[in-house]
Amino acid sequence: MGRVAATIKTFLERPDAERRLGPFLLVNQLGRGGFAPVWLAHEVYGDTVVRSAAVKLFALQRGPKSSGSRRVADAVRDGIVAETSALCKVEHPNVVRFYSLPIDEDAGVMGLAMEHIAGTPLDRRLSRVERLTVSEALALGIAIALALAAVHRAGLVHRDVKPSNVIDADGVYKLIDFGIASAEILRAPDSNPSTPEIIDDLPLVITPARPRVGSGVPTIPLGFQSGTPGYMDPVCVGAREPATAASDLYSLGATLFECLTGKVPAAASARQGTGLDDDVLDGFAPALALGTVAPDVPASLGRVIDTLLSPDRHDRPPSAEWVAARFEEIRGELSAPARALPAEDVGPFRGLGRFEESDRDVYFGRESEIARARKQLRGRGLVTISGASGSGKSSLARAGVLPAIAEKGLGDWPAGWDTAVAEPGRDPRAAVALALDPFVIGAAAMTPDELVTALEARAKKDDRGLILLVDQLEELATLASGESQSWTADLLVAIEQRAPGGVRALAAARRDLLDPLLAMGALGESMGPGLVLIKPITDQVWGDVLDKALAAYDYSFEDDALRSDLLAELEGTAGAMPLVQFALTELWRKRDPVARKVTRKGLEAIGGIAGALERHADATLEAIARIEAGAEESARAVLIAAITPQGTRSTRKLADLERDAGSAGQGVIAALEAARLIVRGPHGVTLAHEALLTQWGRLRGWVAEARQDRLLAEEIERDAERWSGDPDGVPLWPRRRVALGVALHKHAPGRLSAGAQRFLKASGWASLRVWLLVGASVAAVVLSLIGLAYTYVRGEQRSRAAAEEQMRELTEKQIKIDALMERLAQTNNPERREEIAKEILRAGVTPTSLPSVTAAARPTARATLPPAAPPHPSASVNSPPPPTAAATAAADTLPALSTSASTPAPLPTTTEFPDPIRAP
Repeated sequence: MGRVAATIKTFLERPDAERRLGPFLLVNQLGRGGFAPVWLAHEVYGDTVVRSAAVKLFALQRGPKSSGSRRVADAVRDGIVAETSALCKVEHPNVVRFYSLPIDEDAGVMGLAMEHIAGTPLDRRLSRVERLTVSEALALGIAIALALAAVHRAGLVHRDVKPSNVIDADGVYKLIDFGIASAEILRAPDSNPSTPEIIDDLPLVITPARPRVGSGVPTIPLGFQSGTPGYMDPVCVGAREPATAASDLYSLGATLFECLTGKVPAAASARQGTGLDDDVLDGFAPALALGTVAPDVPASLGRVIDTLLSPDRHDRPPSAEWVAARFEEIRGELSAPARALPAEDVGPFRGLGRFEESDRDVYFGRESEIARARKQLRGRGLVTISGASGSGKSSLARAGVLPAIAEKGLGDWPAGWDTAVAEPGRDPRAAVALALDPFVIGAAAMTPDELVTALEARAKKDDRGLILLVDQLEELATLASGESQSWTADLLVAIEQRAPGGVRALAAARRDLLDPLLAMGALGESMGPGLVLIKPITDQVWGDVLDKALAAYDYSFEDDALRSDLLAELEGTAGAMPLVQFALTELWRKRDPVARKVTRKGLEAIGGIAGALERHADATLEAIARIEAGAEESARAVLIAAITPQGTRSTRKLADLERDAGSAGQGVIAALEAARLIVRGPHGVTLAHEALLTQWGRLRGWVAEARQDRLLAEEIERDAERWSGDPDGVPLWPRRRVALGVALHKHAPGRLSAGAQRFLKASGWASLRVWLLVGASVAAVVLSLIGLAYTYVRGEQRSRAAAEEQMRELTEKQIKIDALMERLAQTNNPERREEIAKEILRAGVTPTSLPSVTAAARPTARATLPPAAPPHPSASVNSPPPPTAAATAAADTLPALSTSASTPAPLPTTTEFPDPIRAP
């Protein structure tokens, strides 16, 4: 028991009415002993008592500013302020709520005001019943683990988890009385480590440290360690290291050990049966296994508690969340009826496929994420699971979260939950409506608000809620568009806005494609607060996953060395979950069903973890290449068609894939499907998993080669769709881009749709129209100038009347041409444009007077008039003017428009690209 600081002692000796910190009037002491007493207080404003609170008191250092003790105490004060400010932000149903940190500078006292909980401390209950049942211990363990998870996420450590700091408040366990970090005061560098030092009556206890096994040199003691012997982390006791989150896990394990055995671990291990075992306290020896002391405790629960009590922090569970999830799983195993496992031939792994709801009993390693998602869904309408490609988002949603909600619900109402699953694709409205039709008939015809209202009415009537899973939500931004996209987004927003209720939406989306979703206005705003970010399963968790997966079918590793070697191979590759799952599936197929073992021979047969997927894919292609000539190229076409230009999976109709693959299409698709490289779904065919895009080198190369052409094709298709809906408002493409599109069409004739081809044809005619206008104008000017020159030179040989007649004819021809050109500029009808172009030719614009359209694809040069040529001696006034060199060159490059001045060539039909836009 420590001495109370003099400043606190003086403060508490004040009259009752003056014993006040800020708005808190101290009434009577709750906790006795220690250096920071706790008092019951009333928060008072004027004459009004707002609420009761518990106030933990700390002493402020007083004295000369230059003293070493003052410097230490200032550091203590700063630490307390920083940590309590963080504590005030922690809100969790199993954590006492913190209010504020009132300070009385004159008295040298500050207090941490917190929620006053009326309940029974756990240590008092244990004094009556001695032990808890397994069910009660699991409930306690889950509650305190979740509380610690919230504390640790805030960057804090409790430091004193023990039964007296756990309150049972009407069936809800709450964690109280945090040991403030600053209680571990660092001694001044020049102080004597063997002599206790008193700083303003706050003891700074320095004790020699026992050397830990393997440490070589005794650890230099840092100073006072907060905590209670028997519950404290042995690393803090024996090595004087600061407390961490792992220290709280040890204390939780010690508390549960006591709840199930009646003794703390160090007491159970004591040789004489009394006192505490120093070796266990200091971490030189592990505590006795829980199963040794309490054989009736389930082995699965005993293993978790033994792991919590490991003397080495690195051997303890990775997080409090993991512990809570594992306890939930054990409670489910003990209470839930046995369910049928998938067939042994199917096994516990899913290769490149995903886990479905039927696989829930072989889905391991995501307990904490399932708990987080369920917690979010209790109070939110829309929760989005997001992670990197290959992190297992879909499996977590389908095999983890949905079954957990169906079994455990989300609260008191509704009593049960149904699930509906949809993937957006190009028409998300149709996909979602199809999934909801079994619950609300005619969902596609309803507005989002009407649909949510109908689902809520169903929940009230049947006492069954509905949770809609929208898997691969990123497709809403990458594939969908228009009204279907906006309807689906509005539906998710409506579900979020009207929660909590009988309707929820769960989504899964790739983290690298979140930005386009978050930019979708109200949808992005609704998604943000409900994001659950996940990471790939870590190397440490994979060991637990493997053990559980094999144990589910009563299998084991051939020996411990094989398990260690396999886990070593998983290091560094565990982030690529589909690759790992695929390799483990192949390893399962090589198992020994007689001995019920996974063998080293099987691991060697699949080529280890890293190379299994690529070898399988390459072997599949080699087999396909032997089907018939060109089969490998067909496989390339199928695989690329199932990938978007941006490098993500795309769903294609089977008929479209067979068309892309050519004559060998059906056989190639069947072979790829049998090899599980592509899969069929309700809306078409897609890649089995995006891991193929990152792990299969040959496919990566194919995608890179086709990327530019595919992006161009997508752009043409997008602009063509917009143009078909608004021909006057959407601009056509210029001649250079048209040339690129024509080249793409020639290279890959089936790549562009009929609508895209019509768009390019219209763009080509628009380009031709411009050049016809320019060419006709230039030709008219040239003809006029030449006619004037000839008239002037031959003026003496002809009468003025004849010259005027010629000029009149030229002027009429020019007027007619101008009118035709104006009509050509005002029409978009291909057939009408064709007729006008022929009229222009008949009006006198011959190929010799038009510029080269083929040349138009080259960079534009400034138009210049040719120099005037002297009249030819044999030319007569009735002869047409001789063509210039430029005009002759143009005539040679325009065979598509006309073969002669009088015989125009037929213009193209609607099923082909027009000659004027053919690439040079």
